[in-house]
This record gives sequence, structure tokens and C-alpha cells, in this order.
Amino acid sequence: MKEPILISEWDSDSFHKQVLELEGKGYAARPESYRITPVMDPETGEIVHQYSVEMRMLETEDAGES
Repeated sequence: MKEPILISEWDSDSFHKQVLELEGKGYAARPESYRITPVMDPETGEIVHQYSVEMRMLETEDAGES
């Protein structure tokens, strides 16, 4: 079994693009790991959001068969 991949991005478009690319390669997002974390930039006071989710490779039906 492959190790899970953690996607973490400040830009939502980049985040969703990476998720879609991995889904196209057979990965699935773990919905319970999805997070949007607000963070304040100390220099500007602007609130930015960090998006993160864990992706796991889907198990195939014939896994373990020779």
C-alpha cells in the first residue's frame, strides 16, 4: 500500500487542481482530513486560508492476487 499524500496549499485553485490530478491517478481524498485553516498575515493583518487534505491510493479489486 502506498503512503498517503498530504496536499496543502494557500491558493484554492492550485489546491483543487492538485486534488483533481491525483484523483485522475487513482487517489481518493479522505473527507474527514479536509481542513481550511484561517491564518492572519502579521505584516498586513490580512486573513488567508490554507487548504489541506490527505489523499490515499484506492485499493484495486485484484490487489494481492498473482
